Amino acid sequence: MQNISSSGDINRPQQTSDSALPKSIQQVDKGGGQSKSVDQPATKTPEYVRSLNSQDISQALLNLQKAVTPENKQILTTMLLYGVEASPEAFDLVEQAVKGSKKGNKLEASVIAYSKGLNANSKAVDLISKFLSHNMQFSRGLASLSSGLNQLKNGLSGFNAFLDPSLVAGVAGFLDDFIEDTKGLKKHADNLDIKGLFSKQTDLIQDLRYLKDFFKGIEKKLSSSNNLIADNLKEVIKKVEKQATEFHDVLLTQLILSKSPSNQQIAEEFFHYWMIPNPMATKAKDIQIMVSKDPKNKKKINPFKTKIVMKCETSDLGDLTIIIEIDDKKMAYKIYTSSELTKKFVIDEAPELKKSMEAMNYEVTTIQALKKVINIDKLLLPTVNLNTIKRISTEV
Repeated sequence: MQNISSSGDINRPQQTSDSALPKSIQQVDKGGGQSKSVDQPATKTPEYVRSLNSQDISQALLNLQKAVTPENKQILTTMLLYGVEASPEAFDLVEQAVKGSKKGNKLEASVIAYSKGLNANSKAVDLISKFLSHNMQFSRGLASLSSGLNQLKNGLSGFNAFLDPSLVAGVAGFLDDFIEDTKGLKKHADNLDIKGLFSKQTDLIQDLRYLKDFFKGIEKKLSSSNNLIADNLKEVIKKVEKQATEFHDVLLTQLILSKSPSNQQIAEEFFHYWMIPNPMATKAKDIQIMVSKDPKNKKKINPFKTKIVMKCETSDLGDLTIIIEIDDKKMAYKIYTSSELTKKFVIDEAPELKKSMEAMNYEVTTIQALKKVINIDKLLLPTVNLNTIKRISTEV
């Protein structure tokens, strides 16, 4: 077993020249001068390589006809960080999105949304911002919605004497389908049935939209009743509608984060992303799962050539990040932990893991236990290491 160096494969720095930088940056340090005559022999133009600096950012802002302010410098730097071309259109859209936001991660969320082609989608910006703030949990949203649906259904019988019984029966029947769906999701999560869980999530995105529209229709009907009891039911439905919206947002966030950026040169691989309830620890954060996309078809996963990343909390072993590389029937494991004891445990249990995988016709080629904390966001939302960008200036 051996540790990996600080220059491992988690967030590989990227080198670039003027050709890979936005045009507004490329124009920096291009010297002027008179043209050469046609009969003058061609000579090689001297080039000077240096790191990108604050003056380059300032000059790029001037090229964009923007004031050189700390706020504008931050916008442009964040755009470069996520591989967004510093065009006037991109800058204006990001600037508009963060207008009035002095604190928080609104700028980062806006640039990430733009990098994924979601240029003016304020909903996408809000969802990315919540994700960056770690303010989004699949398990919490599912539990809240499940509880709300059951409470609403169980309380409907109390409204039979005051409201149209057919309306109450219709609402109860509609709720039954969604209650079964939430039970199915929980069952898949408890059994770690990943395939079943992902399949259910895909269907639920559209179904929850129908549920919210159904609730809005019921609220409108109840509003015309001019009945205090109807008003009470309307408030209960509004609460469940909010819970449905929050869970729908979690599912939408997974889709947004799974969308590849427009700049395909920013990373060598891109990932699908999911959150699932964690059955291994009480009140623990969701398990985060990422699976690399097929380079030839970004919408699909090649099960014979892929990378799986899992981040989870456990009661006994603490936080774990597991990276599995699959090449046909061969598997290579890297297991990251902040605990020396957990690292030792992984090494001790390596033979048992190999044996288990052999039973499934997989050969485990390596198992590395590494005492290191990994930020998987760097894989999910890749960035350019601005410290390693090199500027190539040409002097004429």
